[in-house]
Amino acid sequence: MQKRQLITTATFVRLALRLMRYQPFVGRRIVAALWARIVTWVKPPMYYAARANLRHVLGETASTATLNRTLYRLFYNTGRRYYETFYNLGRGRTRATDFRPPVIIPPETRAHIEQALRAGRGVFILACHMSNFDLCGIALAQSMPVSLQALSLADPTPDVVAFNQLRERCGARMTPISPEALREALERLQNGGIVVTGPDYPVRNGDEPVEFFGAPARLPSGYVRIPLRTNSPVIVLAPRYENGVYKVIANPPFELVHTGDRQQDVTVNLRRILEQVEDFIRQRPDEWMMFTPVWE
Repeated sequence: MQKRQLITTATFVRLALRLMRYQPFVGRRIVAALWARIVTWVKPPMYYAARANLRHVLGETASTATLNRTLYRLFYNTGRRYYETFYNLGRGRTRATDFRPPVIIPPETRAHIEQALRAGRGVFILACHMSNFDLCGIALAQSMPVSLQALSLADPTPDVVAFNQLRERCGARMTPISPEALREALERLQNGGIVVTGPDYPVRNGDEPVEFFGAPARLPSGYVRIPLRTNSPVIVLAPRYENGVYKVIANPPFELVHTGDRQQDVTVNLRRILEQVEDFIRQRPDEWMMFTPVWE
């Protein structure tokens, strides 16, 4: 069943890439608006998952009208994101400098990463699933002065496999989480490299629920043990769309706290990380590309 689904997803991606070779760049807004209207009218499972997630982010005091407007904007941004991703990759644009719309790594973000690298202990980056994280992730990987490894979902679903293949075509090193991938990540950090993973994608087993926006959420926590072991500085960042340009916005690097108790180390540092993630999402809730239920 999974193999059949993988073939179906891969076929869809190939067709989308081929089709977008002939579509105009200006069509992205029309397609995005059409996609948003269809999703908010048909209401597939992803609609209800996104609605529940946004309700939690916006809070119970937010009106239904505010929630609906934010939800529509989220699906509009999603439609535009996919259009622009397939538009660029379908035309064989694998260098971020050629992407439309432009994707930039601001000087402040570069400075934060270079500052962390100077410590010589590698850099562990937590990247939020926001805006066009595909094109921004490719731009980030291509602009780094040292090797970068991305830890993606363990046992990835067919759609994740298909997109990981696209990202690797553009030079990103994608490694689904496994014992081998974790060993590679530890070694890379010890050699002064960069490891990236996402802190806001829910898991359904393994980790205990963590506090996120004031309530227990099924978010991963085990990744914190990696920089704790290597004593690497940590950076939390998020892609953002501003004035027709995608930007990768990063907070300053910070050192993890070592309390002398392993579990306490995880708990304390995870809260520090998720506070920054919450702040990025609050700033742009309509760019948080999360269509899986985060809270029980």
